[in-house]
Amino acid sequence: MNAKSLILAAALCLGGLPAAAAEPAALTVRIAPGQMDEARGLGHVDITLTLSDVDAAAGEVLVSLPIVIANTETAAEHLIGLTARDDQGRVPLQVRDDPEALVYSRHWLAGRPVKGELVVSYRAPIDNTPPRRGSGPPYQLRTEGGGFSAVGNTFLLTPQGGRDYRVAIDWDLSAMGPGASATSSWGEGDAVLPGAGPAERLWSGVFMAGPMKRYPAEPQNNGFSAAWLGEPPFDPAPLMAWTETLHTWMSGFFQETEEPPYRVLLRFNPINAGGGAALTNSFLTTYGQATTAESIKGTLAHEMIHTWTSLGPGQWYSEGNAVFYQAQLPWRAGLISTEDYLQDINDTARRYYTNALNDTPNDQIAARFWEDTRVRTLPYDRGGLYFAVLNDRIRKASAGQRSVDDLILAMIARRRAGLPVSEADWQDLVVAELGEAGGQLTADMLAGGLMLPESDAFSPCFARITRPFRRFELGFEPRSLVGHVKTIAGLMPGSEAEKAGLRNGDVVTYAVAMDSVQGDPDRTLTLQVTRDGETFPITYLPRGDWVEAYQWVRKPEVPEAACRP
Repeated sequence: MNAKSLILAAALCLGGLPAAAAEPAALTVRIAPGQMDEARGLGHVDITLTLSDVDAAAGEVLVSLPIVIANTETAAEHLIGLTARDDQGRVPLQVRDDPEALVYSRHWLAGRPVKGELVVSYRAPIDNTPPRRGSGPPYQLRTEGGGFSAVGNTFLLTPQGGRDYRVAIDWDLSAMGPGASATSSWGEGDAVLPGAGPAERLWSGVFMAGPMKRYPAEPQNNGFSAAWLGEPPFDPAPLMAWTETLHTWMSGFFQETEEPPYRVLLRFNPINAGGGAALTNSFLTTYGQATTAESIKGTLAHEMIHTWTSLGPGQWYSEGNAVFYQAQLPWRAGLISTEDYLQDINDTARRYYTNALNDTPNDQIAARFWEDTRVRTLPYDRGGLYFAVLNDRIRKASAGQRSVDDLILAMIARRRAGLPVSEADWQDLVVAELGEAGGQLTADMLAGGLMLPESDAFSPCFARITRPFRRFELGFEPRSLVGHVKTIAGLMPGSEAEKAGLRNGDVVTYAVAMDSVQGDPDRTLTLQVTRDGETFPITYLPRGDWVEAYQWVRKPEVPEAACRP
């Protein structure tokens, strides 16, 4: 899921300080990482927030932090030594939690009226224990290579409400020793967020400090840069050079007047290696012990596209166009081969056409997003294939003079001009291009209709065929894998899970992203099962019935020169 949309969802459910002053207040965030215990995966970060011109009544929310955001736990329930002081001295704090949901938060309320400068201090502990809740975006605090990294929405308390703040980030690296440096989505070292705006902007940024390694070797605030801690299983520098070239090409494609600053931060992920999160002017990408540089190029391309197209009608739009473009733009830029582009198309097609729930209407996805990976992948897969169908129809209707590029660029132009980028605005563009048939295509997609590109939709080099694959099937109720304690229910008789020895009532843990398991027809799933006081692994292939799925193959008679648009 796109990180910015989750951050917005969190902000909407928070209370906050009233907009009491016409002029923006000042907020300084002092971040002081401690020494990290790399062997045990432990550490801490001390935070001090200083807010000016506070005028809050007793019982009003002073600061907030999500407890869970997109199935990812934060530091909210584990903070140490939280204190608040204003001009009159210590401020007693009361706690109020939202009802549990996809995004829910903890709020710290004033125990008495608060006036003047407010200083909030606390320690956020770091623990590399794999997340209890399973798959989710890689937001949480982690330590690697003597340093730490995290997204702001997991450890930075912020004031809420309608007030704007001038926000400054102040690093204190004295406890980390010589050689440590710091970076964030807003620049190297100490930084000031541009202009005035909500304090929640901090939640959409990534933070890293410690003995970082860099690309290019000298840190820079403009253009492209990258940083990482520890030793990934591949050399990141060549991959980052490739990514920089693609970012420059994309900046031209999306009609930037100059290449915007962009940072890539890499770190280890025990659950969803290869995944990532698009954030402000930056991307947090992850690796595992078996990750290769080639295997995450598509993720890097996908998330960079979000820099320009994340705002729009919904997840089907932002994730769908990113899936549509994630291999196509590198292919058009000459940075991947035609075979690599074809492989990306077929990976998406295989996952979508074998998905037993691919007719789920769009308005049912949000409620089931984290309980079933087959639903979770639909905005990506169905959205990507919708854009492929739409692109093909536009190109054929205009005799090759126009494409979906023109509509995407029109939406970006609207956003830059401060105009709405709603579903209705998108539909107006589609109908103006293709008439009512175009509008019906979008309506069909939203209703769960099958999106099937024509044989030559992706390239005159390709032809559509079908091949048999087994459907992804866990063999039990998918929501069994949601929550702190995961207990198997609804075991399917005759399923591969039952054949492997899984039983209803088994308590399980796992350390793999279900989305990636669903996408790979040969990948087995290992569950650590606790039953009758004993814990043991069960490994099986989570597949069910054989079905025919659409795929595309290369036409040998069409020369390479005729392949690319």
